[in-house]
Amino acid sequence: MTEELPDGVSTVVNESQDSDEIMLLPSNMYDQKIDRQIVDPRNITERRRGLTIEANSKLRVIDQLESGRMDYMIMKVNRFLADGTEGADPGDLAIFLQLDGFAQGGFESIYDPVLGGSVTGIKLSTISELQLPEQMGMFYLTVDQTNTKVVVFRGRAGYAHRFRLEVMNTNASSSIFIEFVEVARARRTAKEGGANTTGSNLSQMGY
Repeated sequence: MTEELPDGVSTVVNESQDSDEIMLLPSNMYDQKIDRQIVDPRNITERRRGLTIEANSKLRVIDQLESGRMDYMIMKVNRFLADGTEGADPGDLAIFLQLDGFAQGGFESIYDPVLGGSVTGIKLSTISELQLPEQMGMFYLTVDQTNTKVVVFRGRAGYAHRFRLEVMNTNASSSIFIEFVEVARARRTAKEGGANTTGSNLSQMGY
């Protein structure tokens, strides 16, 4: 049986389960990890600078089990690496942004025979080819040059379960340099054990 989770991820479980396998003795009850939602209202802005993504590799920027609203994401990608040498085409970067069951480019990965692996999300070169306009809830490019691309995503309806941002260098031989990526969101609740430190209810900053 396949169980469809609210965040768009599937997990396979057994059709039947022996009752002895799931029975908990009193001494074991407090050893089990308990997931619960905790109220954690605060605005969060995260920025990472100088990220070099090696050829055919992924980087998970953010992955949180929480509910809230995304405000924006902005990312600047450069052909030239931190040491000044030339890297991959910025258009080779693929972005996977998950807000529960929403992900522009879809959850289905596409097999790339050159990489010998699968690519999820949407490549900057695809956004450039489609000439997507500036609008809420979709990626668009504010700078679309050969050596530099700046991609922006402005918020959409809130999410209730999961927020995840990953990037992948789809170039098979050269690294890609991300000058910076900045993400701003408003968190409402967090799943205990799946999010960073709880903020103060008296402070919008939370830290």
